[in-house]
Amino acid sequence: MMEDRCSHPQRHVLKMEEEGTAAVACGSCAMFAILPKIAGSFTCSNCMLIALLKDKVQQLEERVATLQRIRELELFLEATEHTVSTKEETGDSPVKEASSPTQEPDIWRNVTQRSRRPRVRSDCLEIRNRFEVLSPSMEDEEHTPFEDLSLITVDQVYEDDQQSQSSGNVQATLERTAHGRTPTKPKRRRVVVIGDSLLRGTEAVICGPDKMSREVCCLPGAKIQDVTERLQGIIKPTDKYPFLLVHVGTNDTASNSLQKIKRDYEALGRKLKQLNAQIVISSVLPVERRGPGREGKIVEVNSWLRKWCKQERFGFLDHGMQFLEDGLLASDGLHLTTVGRNVFAKNLRNLIRRALN
Repeated sequence: MMEDRCSHPQRHVLKMEEEGTAAVACGSCAMFAILPKIAGSFTCSNCMLIALLKDKVQQLEERVATLQRIRELELFLEATEHTVSTKEETGDSPVKEASSPTQEPDIWRNVTQRSRRPRVRSDCLEIRNRFEVLSPSMEDEEHTPFEDLSLITVDQVYEDDQQSQSSGNVQATLERTAHGRTPTKPKRRRVVVIGDSLLRGTEAVICGPDKMSREVCCLPGAKIQDVTERLQGIIKPTDKYPFLLVHVGTNDTASNSLQKIKRDYEALGRKLKQLNAQIVISSVLPVERRGPGREGKIVEVNSWLRKWCKQERFGFLDHGMQFLEDGLLASDGLHLTTVGRNVFAKNLRNLIRRALN
């Protein structure tokens, strides 16, 4: 068959024309292919693949060039930032030179330590007093309450706590940088929190801000008379205007009458006035499942305490009915859970912060 095609090519061409096919050459590589008769140009599959590969390579080259330009810009920005930060750390500042026609405006110049301008020291020293006259007597301020703490509620204590946390850092920074040095701290006032067993476990929260000058005196099972008897041994004569926070009365509401509780508080108040201290009385916490008589007695005691503290010029911290919420009172309805103890301790700590600031 091959011999017949080679020896008679014209016969083979005529046969292809009769069948409707023709030998078509590729427009790119000039290779022939036997295809049906078609009009127009023809490109073989190999040339099409090569063209697609060329397009892909061109796209990749453009992407690589773009990435290279981006990388160059990043390196330039990093070098510029490093140069600026180095000058700020060393105190160098770029020297602005007069522009000239031959000077290129967009050239970065490295400023070394040798090129720093010499400091010009003035021979004239101004001497003046930048402090105002202090108060004539500091002892009068020590014996004056820093703030009227009568009728303080738990909500007010929490508002002051949030404001002090937001502005405390800013105020401390301003005080440190006002004259280039840290101001001298005033003498710490002694803070004593005394009361019954509800204070057990509150030491870490209350004394955490200042363990040297704060203490919690917990007297398990104590009544109002017990606190009155222990005050003489707790507050020292050398203490200058200490802060005393008293929380007691829960055990008295179990057996004593309302009149007896009032007389005991009045005796406690007379003892407190002899101590020359800033006094705050904490309200009696509510109880549950102890009978309506005791719950009503606690409400009456707190109502009387509020008026009595205002009359005696004592501070009064009103906890309200906050501890009747779920999870604060223990199963016995008298003591506090871990969460309730933490809430109670924070109430006392926030009140101390308000009084001292």
